[in-house]
Amino acid sequence: MSEDQVINPLEVTRYYPEKGQVELTVPLPQEKFLWNPDIHPVPVKQRTWGPLTYFLIWVSMAFIIPSWTLASVGIVMGLNALQSILLVFLGNVIVLVPMIIQSHGGARYGLAEPQLTRSRWGVYGAIFPSWLRAVIGAGWWGIESYIITEASTAIYAIMTGKINVIAYTVSHYADYPFVLSKDFPNIFWSTFAIVILAQILVFYFSPITKAQPVLKWLARLSGPIILLGYLLTWSYFMQKVNWNVDILSLSTSSGNLLTMLAFLNANIAFWATMAITMPDYTRFAKSQVAQTLGQIPMPFLMLSIAVMSTMTTASSLKLYGQPIWDPIVLVTLHMLPPLNVFVLLAFILATFTVNVFANAVGPAYDIANTFPKKLTWFKGSLTLIVIGLALGAWSYYGNAYNYIENWLLTYGGLLGSVEGIIIFDYALIRRFKFELLDVFLSKGRFKYWKGVNPAAVVTFLVVSSLLYLPYPGENTLLSNAWVFSFIASGLIYTPLMILWVIPKYQKDLNGSLLTGYYSYVTKKIFNISQKDDDRNSKDIL
Repeated sequence: MSEDQVINPLEVTRYYPEKGQVELTVPLPQEKFLWNPDIHPVPVKQRTWGPLTYFLIWVSMAFIIPSWTLASVGIVMGLNALQSILLVFLGNVIVLVPMIIQSHGGARYGLAEPQLTRSRWGVYGAIFPSWLRAVIGAGWWGIESYIITEASTAIYAIMTGKINVIAYTVSHYADYPFVLSKDFPNIFWSTFAIVILAQILVFYFSPITKAQPVLKWLARLSGPIILLGYLLTWSYFMQKVNWNVDILSLSTSSGNLLTMLAFLNANIAFWATMAITMPDYTRFAKSQVAQTLGQIPMPFLMLSIAVMSTMTTASSLKLYGQPIWDPIVLVTLHMLPPLNVFVLLAFILATFTVNVFANAVGPAYDIANTFPKKLTWFKGSLTLIVIGLALGAWSYYGNAYNYIENWLLTYGGLLGSVEGIIIFDYALIRRFKFELLDVFLSKGRFKYWKGVNPAAVVTFLVVSSLLYLPYPGENTLLSNAWVFSFIASGLIYTPLMILWVIPKYQKDLNGSLLTGYYSYVTKKIFNISQKDDDRNSKDIL
């Protein structure tokens, strides 16, 4: 197709009303900076993932060390165990809502996150939120790589009979994730380098053109081993106390309102990156029901992990006189070999798998998509590693307050703003319907101002200023970082779009907040009559 040939969107866009899915039937090689075969919308016949697939994805991602320690972090901050567990659950219920709405776009249009974001931020402006997601993913990559190293060094201590060194440090030091790096610094940081090299090898031998075979092998192998490792840890220590523990013994205090709000927002932020990222997976969903049913169990998985981890920590207090909330330290010191070695290997496999799938694959795509002519996915993954090492986010992980305030709440506010723009644009303004073809056109409806949506930029800058610039009372907003930025972004973005951007840059859109804003093309593709228009908000699935 030549560059000057006009494409009729009604001829190349196909809507399947029985499934509520849309596909693009022509390639667009003339759009060299916006299209390639990898990011083309997945054809409907190739969208085959069912609810079990999405459930298993969440099983593999939820059972990780940071999930296990999350409830204990709340206890360290001054909450009691019940408050901490309930806030873990509530935070994950809240983040599930924007996650499913964002996932809806992937399932309806077959688009990955970077391309879906173009409809909100502009065809070139979308690079910014995608890079933001990539940088935060790189930070998590660093934390997870540190945890892999921690477990590996623990195995070294067991094999060399040096557990007594760890026991002495634990008796005098409470920031458990830093224990092994303090006790065996040379071994620890040498292992850290090996862990990085191992991940580079996995990335290198997982080329996109060959469907990433090593990653597929890892995913198939890890699931049952990961689950077994965590169940063994829980049941082992619960049996030692005859299944009789009082989780309220971990803390007799009740946190104040500000602490509870901060911990709640931190829990929302915990999976906020995945709330943006999920279209990378749901673009393969066979239906909206499939992706929705598969993801609804996520908060309950996190709840079960919080209960198991809290019971295990309470058992350590009863058995050893101190609440050891880091499972790697607990297993190393107090589980008999060779069972402890097997469990540590399961922790390593779990963390390695999640680090690749949740923190590397998507962000590496984001980085590579910035310069598709120069950056392959593998080069994108190398860039991700460099960013992760530069961030050094693992330095926050060992201290509860740094972890919550300097990591989860800080990036939670940034992602809350991005997600507020996403949800208010997609669900409220466009009512889940937009022009798929224009996502790949440099001169289409999502060009906005030179490829950037000014409403999104202004919204993000204003909200970020309110959150991060110093002024009296700023800490109160930061404690509510995600909730505040999400709501504030929606309230700022919506009138900017309706009163400014749509009249100036998308003049062919008509409608209202009651009905949604559609172009003539969108109405034709989705068969929207005026009667349908009046009740279209019901048409979500």
